Amino acid sequence: MAETLITLGIIGIVAAITIPALIQNNYEKQTVAKLIQFQSIMSQAMKMAQEEYGDVEGWGIDAYTGASATKAANNLKPYLKLAIDCGVDDSAGKCMYPYMYKLKNGKNYLNPATNAHSYKLSLLSGVGFSISTYPDGKTPIVLGVDVNGKRLPNMSGVDHFLFRYENGSFRPSGAPDSTYPYETNCKSKDSTGWGCAYWVVMNKNMNYLH
Repeated sequence: MAETLITLGIIGIVAAITIPALIQNNYEKQTVAKLIQFQSIMSQAMKMAQEEYGDVEGWGIDAYTGASATKAANNLKPYLKLAIDCGVDDSAGKCMYPYMYKLKNGKNYLNPATNAHSYKLSLLSGVGFSISTYPDGKTPIVLGVDVNGKRLPNMSGVDHFLFRYENGSFRPSGAPDSTYPYETNCKSKDSTGWGCAYWVVMNKNMNYLH
């Protein structure tokens, strides 16, 4: 009996160590797959929208306002398979987590669901995202992507990532020449996490978390 109890105890300890690691590994693989799929879907939608409406720079999206974000969303929506169109006000949390998101360093970031300057949508895959537009010319469109919708942890670089139409192309945030490069905005535990999408898409892993 004693030997059986010892064996069961050892099995329990091993399980307690390995199961969380397996769950985390599976989560990361799913996140990588969803982010790569999102990159493909949005790149195609952006390309088709520009064929229809011309270059992004000519869309008239030149302000950080809900009206400007709505213009961008209306140009992209015909080329997306949407589950929900939440518009500018997603305070009910149908597309995005309706409370405060956090940065990778644990600090509060923002509540994209109630941000009146962005337009919120959800794909059939369950990926929710916000569209924001800016007047700087270099980065007219920024997408905040939550790969698992409203589910936790709602943290930048973990399940929430940025994509940007930047320097004339659509790409994940974090490229060396981008506004938020990986080295300063993802690599460190104390970073914002705004530059992690580039690493995930290019390297197909989330090793920066370990």
